[in-house]
Amino acid sequence: MRKIILTLAVMLIATVAGAKVVNITLDDNSVRTITTSEISAIDFNKDGTVTITTYDGEVLENTSAQFEELIIDNREMLLPGEKDVDFTFEYDGLSLGTRKVKEYLFLYQTVDPWGDSITMSGRLVVPLNILEGKNKSEGILLFNHYTIFNSDEAPTRGFNTLEAMFLANPLNPNYIIVESDFYGFGVTERFPQAYLQDLANAHASIDCYLAGRRLLTELGIDYGPLTFNVGYSSAGFDALATQKLRDMEFSDKVSFDKTFSGGGPSDINKCYSEYVRLDTTAYNAVLALLMVATNETQKLGLKYEDVFQPYIAENIPEWIHSKNYTSGEVCDLIGREKKVHEILTAPYCDLKSAESKAVQAMFVKNSLATGWKPDPNQRLYIFHSRGDDYVPVQSARPLLSYLSQYGYEPSIIPGKTNLQTNFVVPKLGHLLGTVVYLVQSVAAIKAWPRMYENGELKPEYAELLSRDMSPVDYLRALDQAGFNCRPIIQAIVDRVGQSAQEGGTMSEIVAAVMARLKAIGIDEVALMEMSHDSGVDVVKMIQELIVYLNEKPEPNPDQEGEGESEKQSVRARIAKVEAAMDTPLTPEHEYVKQFSEWLVGNGVIIK
Repeated sequence: MRKIILTLAVMLIATVAGAKVVNITLDDNSVRTITTSEISAIDFNKDGTVTITTYDGEVLENTSAQFEELIIDNREMLLPGEKDVDFTFEYDGLSLGTRKVKEYLFLYQTVDPWGDSITMSGRLVVPLNILEGKNKSEGILLFNHYTIFNSDEAPTRGFNTLEAMFLANPLNPNYIIVESDFYGFGVTERFPQAYLQDLANAHASIDCYLAGRRLLTELGIDYGPLTFNVGYSSAGFDALATQKLRDMEFSDKVSFDKTFSGGGPSDINKCYSEYVRLDTTAYNAVLALLMVATNETQKLGLKYEDVFQPYIAENIPEWIHSKNYTSGEVCDLIGREKKVHEILTAPYCDLKSAESKAVQAMFVKNSLATGWKPDPNQRLYIFHSRGDDYVPVQSARPLLSYLSQYGYEPSIIPGKTNLQTNFVVPKLGHLLGTVVYLVQSVAAIKAWPRMYENGELKPEYAELLSRDMSPVDYLRALDQAGFNCRPIIQAIVDRVGQSAQEGGTMSEIVAAVMARLKAIGIDEVALMEMSHDSGVDVVKMIQELIVYLNEKPEPNPDQEGEGESEKQSVRARIAKVEAAMDTPLTPEHEYVKQFSEWLVGNGVIIK
């Protein structure tokens, strides 16, 4: 299939500072050279032709070339539209892996925030081992990029921090990434970005995914059977917005095996309200971006001198619209110590004012816990650290209540229900919370082909998860199988307080547990919230643990000769599960082991 190739050389034009040159090669081999700043629109016509319109009104039509995508290269590359690059996973001073990949940059048709047709840019990231036929692709990761301010941070400019953490991971997952620049970046960078605008970014993401699949097929790349929709921070919001749009409008074209959302402001209005109530946020640049993006994309017509304090209002064009600064640089320019009332004017710090209520109405409109009829057959994972200093955990909680109306029951155990949650990380900030999200998400997508077949749990796993057992029941079963968990659990409990060690009463031990939790900022209310949000009855579990530790250990029965009987040991069950897989579940164990000391040191795991 023929394509029109747009080759963008990174060079300066005397008359248009910083503009990129576009050499448009038409099917008759004629070349038309213009700059990106001159292009008003690129329209994909139903008959397979393309129409390029300039801001001067000039129309360039190609009447015979047939194509489905335009490949774009907005960097100096060896070949138009593709480049071999290295993805490196570096975290906290550690280099944990490198992955050689090929990037393909392309254009595709979607809609802008107002529903009008527009062309956006996206990219494919294909590991070379898949391209070279050494391994098969297990599926596609539909990535939603997190909060960016600078135009050079767009995916098609090579920004790939979290993406590298997924692909250059020690688990070496064999997946292909498809990712949109979103409105306001890439070929649409001249426009204000549609930050936290649910429908706009969801359309951009789904249309990019569909275009990416077509392009992979045309390139002869088998992308595999699975599709995961992923995102952290604002991308966690966008991933769920994409799931919402899929459920409402694209269920006949798109199905996700699971959506992995972490640290996202699912209820934007609640996020804004918490910023105002607390009068602080560790990420003050995003507060400014949220107000600007909502004003621009919702066409509210707000004057920034009415919204922001003078020193911020006068710099909005430079700090935000120019896209010349990173979010960290904007935080520094605003002043990281600044309170919310030193950023916003008084009316926008008063949640009852007419001005505040007007923007709150827009935030509610874009929040996820409204206007969504979820497909209960789709699987979701929602993670949020209770100590998130960027996105308050309260902004994620309303969505869980909303989803419960449609049969979604939270569980911290993967596969137990279609809503896996993790709201029990006690004090980790937003950035370090990425590690927990990463560990669980990558382990899940790596293990998925072993656990599921044709979208359903394999019988061995389904049987295990169907058993109505509490966590302590599993401990008893493991003890019977000869794993002897009691000394390990006793050692953990002993760290909580001396009551357990000295054989104290149940009330004394519970009091010691609560004192320990309060020392790290978890009171009774927080404990109940964590319990509810993650599908774990924490109080009941503590009580069961106390009973368990005071029980007389049951003898380990001799399991020989019982074969596949109902009395089969847990050890035999695990062996059966592993025998059904290509390889044992050791990579996940080794991967988590790499992080264990780091997680303990940062309070993720409490000892």
